[in-house]
Amino acid sequence: MRLKERPDMPDDKSKTKQDRKLVSSEETYEVAAFARKYGIPQSEAQTIIKRYGPSRKKLDNHMAARG
Repeated sequence: MRLKERPDMPDDKSKTKQDRKLVSSEETYEVAAFARKYGIPQSEAQTIIKRYGPSRKKLDNHMAARG
């Protein structure tokens, strides 16, 4: 039995680790996940991602500094 490929999986399998280190402000589901993680509105999450860049590490550090 052949498994169907999941549509939410990246096309280039070699980029999965790098992709997990970034948050795209253009992808609604990524903005929503970031907003949910920190309990903020999606509009605020999108602004923060655009202002501080897509690096999850930088974004997490920014949110930790906010308190």
